[in-house]
Amino acid sequence: MTKEDIHRNFINLLSNELESLTAAAKNSASMATNEAHRAESKYDTFSLESSYLARGQAARIEELTHALARLQALPLKAFRGTSPIQLSALVRLEAGDGKKRTLFFGPAAGGEKIISDGEEIVIITARAPLGQALLGKTVGNIFDFMIGTATHTFTVTSVD
Repeated sequence: MTKEDIHRNFINLLSNELESLTAAAKNSASMATNEAHRAESKYDTFSLESSYLARGQAARIEELTHALARLQALPLKAFRGTSPIQLSALVRLEAGDGKKRTLFFGPAAGGEKIISDGEEIVIITARAPLGQALLGKTVGNIFDFMIGTATHTFTVTSVD
């Protein structure tokens, strides 16, 4: 699968998540304001809880909308073997224990995952600690990174 396909799959993932969450938020808002769910006593908090849920969903919708717009506007750059890691890079890392990770360097939506050709690909942003550690690295660079209290060594194996 090409980087363009991976980019498109992330856009589709966020679009589908946004559509689903929008429907759920409308349902929550409807339940919070529905007369049938009016509190019958001071201990009946169903409407209040529904309104909290609706507010949380609205905030997530705003976050997803912003992330989707930034991802859609991201120009995909062509990288060569000596190109430093930056936005739109598809980065493959190998840990000291031999485990491999594939990351898509995006402007937003950090942590979102897709599976492409049996390979898990995760969006990483420059705000994430690993993203900060990767910025400017090139193929062959070896670096240490703290995950919790453990130090892990990674090698950049490819930048596409």
